[in-house]
Amino acid sequence: MFKLPSRKILFLVVIILLALGAYWFNLPKQIPNNIQKKLFEGITYVRNVRQTPRPIIIHIVSIDLTHPKIRFLVTPGKAVKEGEIGARTTSQFLTEFNLQIAVNGSFFYPFREKFWNAYPRYSGDPVYVVGFASSRGQVYSQPAQNFETFYISADNQAQFQKPIGAIYNAISGGQLFLKQGQVQTPFIGPFDEKPYPRTALALDQPAKTLMIIVIDGKQKNYSEGVTLAELSEIVISYGADSALNMDGGGSSTLVMADSARQPILLNSPIHARIQGYERLIANHLGVYRAP
Repeated sequence: MFKLPSRKILFLVVIILLALGAYWFNLPKQIPNNIQKKLFEGITYVRNVRQTPRPIIIHIVSIDLTHPKIRFLVTPGKAVKEGEIGARTTSQFLTEFNLQIAVNGSFFYPFREKFWNAYPRYSGDPVYVVGFASSRGQVYSQPAQNFETFYISADNQAQFQKPIGAIYNAISGGQLFLKQGQVQTPFIGPFDEKPYPRTALALDQPAKTLMIIVIDGKQKNYSEGVTLAELSEIVISYGADSALNMDGGGSSTLVMADSARQPILLNSPIHARIQGYERLIANHLGVYRAP
């Protein structure tokens, strides 16, 4: 009787399991309901489900910057090399630093999405932040052209312009696509005119509320993403005065902690074409309650 060598059997089993897993993960998801609720003191969450101009699910976490107990954290860097950081998922970041809310942050490199050649592949794999980054006063990545920055001080003074004096927390995205209520065109990113998963940080006019906006995408008939022009309209409709485009696509992830301090996905990330699968990324922005 003919027998396949054990390596070939193992390879076939792996391929079958991967195919079954991808099929299961990509079964049509139930469309959630609209919701608005308080998550924590000073933090509210809105989920807005739309069907035009295509299926879209919008997630917005609004944070009261005047609340005395709210604090922020940008993922710390590594002291080994300029810009280097160990890759983590957003859920890992939330758990490691005991946070209430966490969202994906800056663009980074190197990155490969194909399963057989993926990088980062493991938690802790070294990656490099694109743009300026500082965590609790420790700067670990320098500015990059066309990559704007969100700054927030120890007492929650938030802005998109470099502050005078010492910098506390800072995290960079791509284009500041909304400034003083005006959409900043032309858009300069390679995917700006394509419906895509998006993450943005936005401030209202008095800079007393930070809005974290995540829009699911690349999930047919569930949420197919938005262009940057459409994102501009959405953030304006929720009262934003200025907004920064962060890393998107499969990086777009929004997480909260449950009562047991375990991570719960608020959105539906999609990495390697698998719904609900989180990407290992460089840095993040987190929110926590001060003692």
